This record gives sequence, C-alpha cells and structure tokens, in this order.
Amino acid sequence: MGIYQLIMPLYMLFIQLVSGGLSTSISKLVAENKAKHNYSNIYKTIKIAALISGLWSITFSCLIAFNADFLANSILNDERTFYSVIIFSPAIIFIALAAVLKGYFYGTEQVKIPALIDIAEKLIRLVVLIITTNYLIDYGIESVCAGAMTAMVTGELLSLFLLYITYRRKKIIIATAMRTDSAMFIISNILKIVIPLSMSGAVNTILDMLDAALIPDQLIKAGFTRQLSLSLYGQLAGMVLPLIYFPMIIIGSLSITLIPSVAFSFTYKNWAVLNKKYNDSLTIASIIGLAATIAFMLFPKELCSVLFNCPQAGKLLFWSSVPCVLEYWLFVLMAIMNGLGFQRKVLESTILNIMIMVASIIFLIPMPKLNIYGYTIGFGISSASVILRCLWIINKNTPIRVNIKRCILKPVLCSIPMLAFISLANSHLTSYTNFRYNMILSYILGSVIYAIMLLATGTIKPNQLLSVIGLKKPDA
Repeated sequence: MGIYQLIMPLYMLFIQLVSGGLSTSISKLVAENKAKHNYSNIYKTIKIAALISGLWSITFSCLIAFNADFLANSILNDERTFYSVIIFSPAIIFIALAAVLKGYFYGTEQVKIPALIDIAEKLIRLVVLIITTNYLIDYGIESVCAGAMTAMVTGELLSLFLLYITYRRKKIIIATAMRTDSAMFIISNILKIVIPLSMSGAVNTILDMLDAALIPDQLIKAGFTRQLSLSLYGQLAGMVLPLIYFPMIIIGSLSITLIPSVAFSFTYKNWAVLNKKYNDSLTIASIIGLAATIAFMLFPKELCSVLFNCPQAGKLLFWSSVPCVLEYWLFVLMAIMNGLGFQRKVLESTILNIMIMVASIIFLIPMPKLNIYGYTIGFGISSASVILRCLWIINKNTPIRVNIKRCILKPVLCSIPMLAFISLANSHLTSYTNFRYNMILSYILGSVIYAIMLLATGTIKPNQLLSVIGLKKPDA
C-alpha cells in the first residue's frame, strides 16, 4: 500500500491538470444551450471539447510515459513505481474524454446515466484488482501496485466506452439545424471555465501533498516524537478526515446537478428560481451537516473503534466535527458560483482557503497546547472566511439572498430534538445491547425524529429534495 499511496497524489495532480473542471464547464455550456433549445451548438461543443481534451490528454500521457523513469526516481524517489507510472498514463486520456461526456449528461439533466456507469466501472475495477492481485502477489509489492493501476485503467476505459455508447443512443436527432457559435468562441468559453477550475483542483491536490510533509514536522516542533507525529497525522488523514468528508457523497451529487441547473436559470436571469435553488441547496447542506456533526460528536470513540480499531482518534474526530457544517456549505457555495460563471472568484477563494490552512499548520500546530488541533482550528477559520467571501460575492453580483431562518435557524432547531432523543435512547439502550448496536439503533431513531421535525416545520419538502438532487426535473 505504501507504493500505491506514493503514486496516487501524483496521479490525482495529473488528472486535475488534464481534466480538472472539464465536466463542470461542459455541463454549464450544455445547460445554457439547452435553455435556448440550441442542440446544434450542444453537439458542436461536445465535438470540439472531445477533440481538444483528447489531443491535450494524449500529449500529456505521452510525456508521462516517456518520463516515467524521471518521475519514479526523482519525484517519487522510489524506482519501484516505474511500471505503475507507465501503466496509469493511458488512464488520463480515458478520464479526460469521459469528463466531456459526463458534462453532457449533467448538462442535459440525465444524471442517473453517469451514476450507474460509475457503479459499473467500480465493480469492474474491483474484479480486475482481485484477479491481478491474486496472480501477482508472489511477484512482490511492485507488481501488485502495477496490477492495481491496471485495474484502474481498465475501469476508466470501460467507463468511457459505456458513456460513449449511451451518448450515441441518447443523442437527439436535430430536425432543423440552428446557428452555432464559431469553434474559437466555443474553445474560449471552455477554457475560460476549465483553466481556473483546473488550477483550483491542482492547488488543492498540492495542499494535500504539503499536509503530508508539513504536519508531522510541525508536530515534532510541538514536542512529539517522530513516531507519534506520524501516528497523529495518520489519525487525521486516514480516519478523521475521511469520516468528515463521507457525507460529501450526497453534497457532491447535489453540486454536480446544481451547476448546470443554476446555469440554466441564469441564462434567462430567472432570479426567483435561482433564489429557490440557492436556499434549497444550502438548507440541505445544513441538514446533512448537522446530522453528521451530531453523529461525530455523540459517538466519536465508538465510530473510530468500530471502523478503524482506534478509539484514541475519537477526540480528534469530536473537535474536527465542529466546523464540518461550514465545509458542506462551502462546497455548495462553490458549485453555485461555478454555475453563475464566477470561476476566477472560485480560484481566488481556493487560494485563500489554502493560505489560511498552511498558516494554521505552520503557526498553530507547533504550539504544544494546540498541536494537531491547530489543524482543526485552521479548518474552521478557513471555511468560515471563504464562506463569508462567497456570500459577499454572490450578494454583490446577484439579487439572490440567503434565507437565514430557513437555511440555518430551522435546521438547528430541528436538530435539537434529534440530539436529545439520541442521547436518551443511547443511555437507555446501554444496559441491553453492546455499543455498536446501541449507536446504530439510537441514531436511526433520532434520524426519524429529525426527518419528522424537518417536514413538520416546512424546512424542506420531499419534492424539493428530489429536485435538488436531480431525481426530479427542476423548474425552469
């Protein structure tokens, strides 16, 4: 696993440089043209995007393959990664082309198609991984890692194939050709969105790489041994943050559908609909964030014990859960800003976020009383700062506004009975069941109370939830 973890940050960085923001830009442009019923321009955009991204990704992939020895020995400092680097290079081509087709499906509100294909891709990847691991296990970790990369490439190729076949079948036959934009105009529009988003993704990936290098060293300055510093960083990066970001599966799905949906309404300057989508999305982010925070604060040791066999990480999970609602809000606000065409502002906000996080790592973590919790403080400060900036940008440039009562006050009030009920149920069930079943049962019952309160107070309605996550066609 060490070699695999060594390669993945580099792999993710290359993906961001080649295809970061591509599906977002295509979905936005497709949604705008769909609003005008200009399907001729949609398909011209897809063709040009596929051509440009294909040429760029092939060039980049060849550069990676031809320089695999340099990347393995000089960048990764491990010659055993050589074959893995060569093997993953074609995946970049498949991912870039697949991003174009996914953007088409997101923009035309056919979100179930890429979702189902993603499931198929992961299943195939798992099957190939099992087969290659069983076959290559006797040849050493270098070969096993190369096999894992082979499984990844196979999955991405299958995903591209299924997306293309589905695209051909779902493509609308145009009865009357409409006037289309020039190729240079389309390329300019794509690059205007892709470049800042790609840079944002690359900068975030670089931050992850910096975290791995900086945090253990700063913990040593706080008085910890090297071994304990690495252990604390492992708890943060391998246990706490994955749990904090797990609800992002829902928030991420929301954001994917939100960008083209916002772009669609923004084309007609339909501010009433945009205001509704804006508040629906932030309300859902609050609802999910509060539910997650309650789970992480009530059962931190239990979750870390059951999932990672590391109950000592519970304290870090408890404090890290405090600002997680802010992080969910930030994710949604970034998606809305992308839909409104504020890509440069998104990049600036990403850079601000990273500057605050790096500053917190350098200045707060070395303090013995704060140590690893300095990261949590920086996490909260950076999220809050960027949220305020995003809200200011949206308020300044559009008439849409946050409904504080609905997006913040109501979810908080509805979460209080949930918190109280889970606490009571948990203490009552302790004498009857072990903590695993106790935790699950009390949280499920508390979630039911939470849902009833949300519906009873009109915080959110079932049809609004379906609309926002893309299971129901949003209002134009």
